[in-house]
Formats: sequence, C-alpha cells, structure tokens
Amino acid sequence: MIWRKLARGLGRFTLPAASAAMAIIVVVPTAAWAAPFWPVSPASPQARSQVTLFWIVIAIAFVFLFVVLGVLVYVMLRFRARPGQPEPRQIYGNQRLELWWTAIPMGILVVIFGFTVRAVTDETAIAADALPVAVVGHQWWWEFRYPTLGVTTANELQLPVGRAVHFTLESADVIHTFWFPELGGKEQTIPGTSNVWTFTPERAGEFEGACSEYCGVQHAWMRMRLIVQTPQDFDAWVEQQRRPPQAIGLPEHQEALRLWSANACGQCHTIAGLSSGIVGPDLTHAGSRGILAGGVLKNDPDNMTRWLRDPQRFKPGSYMPNLHLDDQQAIALARFLEDLK
Repeated sequence: MIWRKLARGLGRFTLPAASAAMAIIVVVPTAAWAAPFWPVSPASPQARSQVTLFWIVIAIAFVFLFVVLGVLVYVMLRFRARPGQPEPRQIYGNQRLELWWTAIPMGILVVIFGFTVRAVTDETAIAADALPVAVVGHQWWWEFRYPTLGVTTANELQLPVGRAVHFTLESADVIHTFWFPELGGKEQTIPGTSNVWTFTPERAGEFEGACSEYCGVQHAWMRMRLIVQTPQDFDAWVEQQRRPPQAIGLPEHQEALRLWSANACGQCHTIAGLSSGIVGPDLTHAGSRGILAGGVLKNDPDNMTRWLRDPQRFKPGSYMPNLHLDDQQAIALARFLEDLK
C-alpha cells in the first residue's frame, strides 16, 4: 500500500526525469565513444594514469549518488507525515554525524589529490632518452621542430612507438592549448614562456589533436594529426624529410616557381633551397602531409588548388591571402606543392 501511494505520488515527476537521465547516460557516452576526441581510450602510460583518476572520481561520485538517494528514499518512507501526527521533535545538530560527514569527504579528497599528483608527475617526468620536439602554436596552425634531427613540419606530428617524447611548448602569438586526448593531458603554449610536457606512445596508429583553448576566429580549425609508427618507419620518414625537395629542379614546375617568386610566397613560407620565410608553415615537404590548413581540407591536388584559389572561403580570417590566381595558375602551383615530398 505504501509503495503504491509513493509510486502514484512521484510517478508524474520521476518518470520524465528518469527517462531524460537514462537518455543522457546511454546517448552521451555512446556519442563520445564514436567521436575522434575520446580521452578514455589511453594510448600512453600518462593517459592511462589520467583515465584511472577519472574512473576513480566517477566511482566515488556514483557511490555518493546512490547513498544519498537511498537515504532520501528511506527518510521519505520512514518519516513521512501521517494524519493526526503531532509536530515532530526538532533536532538542531548532531556533532558525531557532522564530524563523520566532514572527515569522510576530506579523506576522499586526500586520495584523489594523491592520484592527481601522480598523474601530473607522469606528464612532466622527462626520460633520459626522450625525443625532443619543439611545439609552436600559431593562429591557426601548429609548427613541430625536431631539433636533434634537423626536421620541421606543420600540423602533422610523427613519432616512433615506444619512445618517450619531451615537448617544449611555445606560442608565436596568443595562448593555445596543445591536446592529443588519447595520449593524455593538455598543456598551454604561452607567448614569452616555455612549458614542458611528455608522453610515450604505446601503439601505432593515427590520433587526432586540436587546440582546446579559444584563440581566435579559426580556433575550431586549429587541428593536428599524430602518426605513431615503428622506429624503422620513423627513421625512414626522418631521412625523407631531410632530403632537399626534388621538385624545385623539375622543368615542368618552372611556371610554378615564377608564380612563387612573383607573389612573394617565400616571404612567409620556407622551402629548403628556395626560400626561408617563417610566418607561415614550412612547405619543404608539404606534399607528404595528409591535411591542409590546420585540418580544414584533406591534402590532395584538387583541394590544394581550391585552397590556393580562395583560402578565405575555407578558413575566413586566416592570414593566408587571396593571391587572385586564375585556374591554370592555381593548378600549376598546386602541382608543384604536391610534388614536394
């Protein structure tokens, strides 16, 4: 009888709320799992440490949720008002209970703090044989320099599996935040200072990354890609990146070289043996990369042509100017850039 009355009384309110809660519990994690930025599938020890902390906090939260709900339901049933019942005796404090509900949360916070310190320490502990990589955030693209290897690239980071990486993070303009969710953690790039960060990729594959701190109109298209490969494949990539681009000397690209010079492209971009601009991405091996313009487009000849014809159409507000090339000029310059392997 009591349960039927309680169900009738609460049914109108709890049924829609329960349905909404169930939808959130089921749909949100499912959508997140399908998204490219899902941090709870760690691919490094540092990320695993953070995921452990995440699940500990979630477990504690659920324990408290069910304890509080259980006490609430018990109180509603045990101490419900009855017809003719006098006003209950008022209790204004319980020192023992107050001590317990202060001590227990404090103990839990101490445990969480310990796991948090461990996770932060994992992110900043630099191994002796770590591969140094300098990261520079620009509006709105990423520059990656390998100082010990003599390699510079943009928006696409390549690393060997199983080797720790020591990142030095800087910014050329405003604050950005460097983030590969599956590799663990975030770190800011701040003008005038250097931050450090580390992780050790544990499995080969491609991972999506992005700037996770609003940095201007094209913040959403400040994407990057990480390619983790075997040490042998990484060494082969390094050797390929060190070689001067052969396309510069090919006769079929003479028109493209004329356009490059006429439009002063070299004032912004570096191509080894041709120009040394530092405003825009290094294009020495632009054709070997998988994405264009911070991830706006897939890198192929058609997209390169479209980008050169009207970059503001795809990335409004970016610093790449419209060179007002006609179709044939854009095609010639795109073929040249795509041959820079």
